[in-house]
Amino acid sequence: MNRIARVSVVFAAVLMFSVGAVFAQGGQRGMVERKAWYVDTDKKIHEVLYWRIYLGDYDVNLKRTFPGEGQITLNAGMNFQFFSAGYIEGNGHSAKGKVSSLPGMRIKAGNSEAVEIKIGEIDYIYDYGTKVAAKDGRKGDFLIGGEGGDIMEIKRFQITEYKMFKGSFGEMELKETTDRQPAIGISFTKEGAARAAAERTSD
Repeated sequence: MNRIARVSVVFAAVLMFSVGAVFAQGGQRGMVERKAWYVDTDKKIHEVLYWRIYLGDYDVNLKRTFPGEGQITLNAGMNFQFFSAGYIEGNGHSAKGKVSSLPGMRIKAGNSEAVEIKIGEIDYIYDYGTKVAAKDGRKGDFLIGGEGGDIMEIKRFQITEYKMFKGSFGEMELKETTDRQPAIGISFTKEGAARAAAERTSD
């Protein structure tokens, strides 16, 4: 094999590795390692590192600015997912095309108003994802807070687990290892998951 041919082979291998790495990360921007323990419908606890939780489909109002129109309110149909990176993302369609949103998490304790809750404040989420217990002792409804002031109820957790595998060219890639399945609750400590499993669940 002459020098030009060898260089071509090496270049092709490097290119394929780079493309593989890009594809391995494509569509996984919400996936970072965050150890969690989820509770299945038999109240068994499972440890996961990379995960995505489907929260349901919703009709929402979004505020967007368009040239010549200023800020307008769009009605959109979106699905929301909770990623191991620690945030909720919504994607869907409106009359203006594809739209996305990053709504906040909310807790509504008793008769109080729904207020923002950060992932670091959460002890565990339970009752199929509809309830949340905070580390400071608060308990209440777990909600999605939309851009346009919409407050949306969780329609029940459905979790998908991912694991890291080595690809054909040595690159590491995340692959889905389970189909979307119901989850009663989730916590970022094993002890919190046990508390989630002990809570009463709705029919």
